[in-house]
Parts: sequence; structure tokens; C-alpha cells
Amino acid sequence: MAVLGDELFVLFNGRVENHVEVFRATTSTHELLRRITVPGLQRNDAEDLAACRRNNCLYVADSGRNCVHRLSPTIADRWPSSVRKWKVPGEPCGLSVTPDGNLVVVCRGKVSRLMLLSAGDGKLIMREIKLSSDITGAFQAVMLASGQFLICQHGLPGLYQVDSDGTVTQTYRGAGRTRLKCPCHVTIDADDDHVFVADHDHHRVAMLSLSSSLRFVSDVIELSLPSRLCADYVTGRLYVGHGCDVTVIQP
Repeated sequence: MAVLGDELFVLFNGRVENHVEVFRATTSTHELLRRITVPGLQRNDAEDLAACRRNNCLYVADSGRNCVHRLSPTIADRWPSSVRKWKVPGEPCGLSVTPDGNLVVVCRGKVSRLMLLSAGDGKLIMREIKLSSDITGAFQAVMLASGQFLICQHGLPGLYQVDSDGTVTQTYRGAGRTRLKCPCHVTIDADDDHVFVADHDHHRVAMLSLSSSLRFVSDVIELSLPSRLCADYVTGRLYVGHGCDVTVIQP
């Protein structure tokens, strides 16, 4: 999912067609405005969509072609074509956008890595970070205000904070009811104080404090199989994708 202006974009992957559905982003109703086919998209997961307000673009990871599609709106307010494809070294997943408007891509392969791409033209790989062998199932990452990255992974379920060299500086797995069972997606709040985690197999969205060494704070909401999150920093809303549904909350 991704928010641009007052519109919510939701990526669906189907057997025949991959498409994005565009809704009016309000707390009371989700009015379907239009559907967009992503041309040339071979394979995707529902989590692999991000938006950049700075250049008004959508990014879609294509794990079938090992590339990222960048889509831009036309005067007719449609997204008819992929205006650029960025090849990446590995299977891309878990997109996010940094506060500066650059794109973070997790690339899975023999060696997992993070790619930080320029949102301006995508020609320059600003940074390529090989991840520690301790991180065996990197799925998605966000960049923190400190310049470090927070990664959620499936292999050994938990959150890993890494520096610009890929060295793990903090780890969170939890214990008892605070244990993460299958973290699928993370996002941070506007003040970079808290991280929200879609803990898929525990049927909840959990909130952790970033300012006190990844400390568990509380469950934000309990719902079935949450897999994707999107924070709207303008309105403060948090969009939670679970199955084919989206729930809007105000943490």
C-alpha cells in the first residue's frame, strides 16, 4: 500500500493480471476511484509497493524480472506505463522510501543486501549494503533518522537494526506475548519515535519504541493476518492490509 495526496494505492497480484486499485483515502469510507494495470510486471508480492511524495511516483518491485518499476502520473491523472525499470542484483522485495525521497530495496539472493537508489533518476546506486549472514530472511527495511536501517525478517523472526556497513547493532525478537512470530512489514511514525510491526502469525500490529532500544510498547490492533502497513504522515493514519481488506487506525 502507499499514500499519495488523498489517494490510497493498493497492489494486488493475480493469476492473470497484476494491478493497482486506487481508493479515496478517508477514515470513514474507501471509495474505489480506478484500477491501474502495471505493464510488464511479471511477479510481485502484495507488500512490494511504495510511494514518494517528492517526485509523485509509485515504485513496484518485480521479483520475476529482478527490477523495480517506477510509475509517474500523466496530465490525465493516470499511470499508463512504466517510465523506468531499475535492475537490481537479486530478487527485490519490501520497498520503502527514505525521508529524503530515496528508495530502499531489499534484494534476496545468496547474499541478501540493501540497495539505496536515487529517486531522481535511478541511475546511481547511492549505496549497496551486504547484510550479515545472521540475517537469513530479510523481507523489508526502513531507513531511520540516524541513517541506520531497521529490517524485518522471516528466517529467524525478528527485527534487526544495521548500520551503513550492514553490521547488526540491535536485535529484537521478544519473549512470551511480546515475541514476534512472523513480522512481514514495518513502518515508523513521523517523529521516528516508534515502529509499527505487522506480526502476521500473531494476528496483530505491534508498536515498539525506537528511542529505548527497540522496547515493546503495546499491541496497536488485533486482526487476522496483517501483512502490510502504510503510515500517512500528514493525517497520522496507519493503514493495515490484511488479506484483501484494509483497516484504518489512528494510533
